Amino acid sequence: MKQILLLICIIFPIHGIAQINMQIDYDNASKKVTLFLKNETEKVFKFVPIEGTVYEYVSSISFLYKDENGNILCSRERFIYDDQYHQQIRKGQFLAPYEEKQYVHSLVRWCQNVNIHTVDITVKIDARIIGKKENGKIIKSDGTYKTEFKKTVLWK
Repeated sequence: MKQILLLICIIFPIHGIAQINMQIDYDNASKKVTLFLKNETEKVFKFVPIEGTVYEYVSSISFLYKDENGNILCSRERFIYDDQYHQQIRKGQFLAPYEEKQYVHSLVRWCQNVNIHTVDITVKIDARIIGKKENGKIIKSDGTYKTEFKKTVLWK
């Protein structure tokens, strides 16, 4: 019986495939983090909170700066599209079907402590699904997509 259950779980995964693929790269020399988000679906995602609410949908990136002993030195939380001066903010709030976007964040901007040893990075995606493309047109749909990704980088 256990073997059959295991086989079913392998053939039909419980959690399915990620709708938004996330990856974080860290450049130690420049102290910049690049967040790569790739939409793996035909859906259109919007990362901006709904106006008039207490941030019902929030997609954020947070940085927790720690010393060698794990003590917190600084922390900062930002919308994932904040600080993206190379693109229009409005465009940074959307992820079109099968599109990949890069969001670059400078870690030195938020903490200048000489004792930084590691930085814990947490990406939270809580996006509103605003539609799906069919025949070149966006079909309205509601719903949300939520996921979280964590990574720790060595400062020095």
